[in-house]
Formats: sequence, C-alpha cells, structure tokens
Amino acid sequence: MHAREQQRTMRPPTADPGALESARLMEAILHLADLISEVVQEEKALIARPEGGDFSALVARKSHLALELGKLMQVAEGKIPTERVRQRLATLSAELAANERLLRRHMDAVYEISSLIGEAIEQSTADGTYSSQIARRGSQP
Repeated sequence: MHAREQQRTMRPPTADPGALESARLMEAILHLADLISEVVQEEKALIARPEGGDFSALVARKSHLALELGKLMQVAEGKIPTERVRQRLATLSAELAANERLLRRHMDAVYEISSLIGEAIEQSTADGTYSSQIARRGSQP
C-alpha cells in the first residue's frame, strides 16, 4: 500500500480548467501584443528608409493581428486578470498611439510633396508650352 500512496502523491494536482484556460488566454494576448509591437517597429524602420517601401504587407499583418487580439479580448470578456497583461496592453496602446502620430506626419509630408509637384507641373504648363493643341498637332519650327 505504501507504493500505491506514493503513486497517488506523485501525480500532479488537478488544476482548475478555468484557471488554465485563463492563463493560456493571457499568454496568447501577450504573444499577440508582442507580434503587433514587432510590426510597428518594422513600420517605423520602413518609414525611416529614404527609398521607402511597400507598406501593404505590413498593414495587412497589423490589421490581422489587431483583429485576432480583438477576438481574444472578446473571449476574455473584458477581464484581464494579471497586472502583467494589463501593463503590456497599456504599453502596446502607447506604442500604437505613437505609431499613429508618426504615420500621420508621414502622410502629411507625402501630401505636401505631391502638392508641390502638382503646383510645379501646373506652373510649367501655364505658359502654353505643353498645351493640348501643341501636343495634338506636334511642335512646328
């Protein structure tokens, strides 16, 4: 009987399934928060490169991850039991706010540059050099 008692004591205690599910959920939220942060860092690096880059893949990834995080938050029903998760989500929120400001400045700069180019084109065509009539009949000496 002594061996049988040892076997019983060696088995891990039965864990609360709800607590395990909650712990897994919190780990999944933390993981998604880290992935979103990585995408934000990639986006910052892409903006900083002089040659720019294709944002479409990053935007798609960020949107997908945000959607997944939103789904997990619905499953969590607004209950974030650990301070670690609450703190990580607060940090992620601040990162996303800073990223939004950076993207807004970037878009404003792109708009400003395109406006300047448009104005330059308008001014260069205002003297009639590139009028549609000349384009149709060709230039004549």
